[in-house]
Amino acid sequence: MQIAPIVRFLVTAFLLFSSLANAASGQVLYRYTDEQGILVLNERVPPEYVAGGYEILNHSGRVLEVVPPQLSPEEFEAQRQQEAQEEADRKLLKRYNSVADIESARKRKLAIVEQDMAIMRSNISSLGRQIAQEEAGAARTQRGGREVAPELLQRIADLQKEVSVLRERLSRRADEAVSINDEFDKAATRYAEIMAKR
Repeated sequence: MQIAPIVRFLVTAFLLFSSLANAASGQVLYRYTDEQGILVLNERVPPEYVAGGYEILNHSGRVLEVVPPQLSPEEFEAQRQQEAQEEADRKLLKRYNSVADIESARKRKLAIVEQDMAIMRSNISSLGRQIAQEEAGAARTQRGGREVAPELLQRIADLQKEVSVLRERLSRRADEAVSINDEFDKAATRYAEIMAKR
């Protein structure tokens, strides 16, 4: 027969009943576990046990509130990430009814980007033709032994700058298309994972 568990139970029971018997009307008591694993009932929680969590009871022994143990930084970060994932999952399920819905949304979003990119490519091509024409005119002027007008040179420079700006915007839109695909790949994968657990 094991003596220690019986002694522990008797000590816990004694502390519980004696504390309840001595508690004034309306007074609260605190129940916590000490370093030996013994459940203690007291009028206060010693500071060294606060982090371990405790319960607040009324004079008749009913639990009024449970204060959970404090989390370690690692546990807190894991809980924060879990809560963030749960919130993201709720939004995902609210936004889409199926993986097919996600794919449709992907196509719509990519179509807008692709249309914008097509317009920019067309503009770059048109500007390229204008530059070629202006440069051809400048070359003819030089071959004729005349000096090219500063206005023409400036016009060519402006057109080239415009092409450069458009190419930069086109590159950003291409990156955006990659990001959109990544975003919807993750959404579709996560949606399938959530549905598989149900």
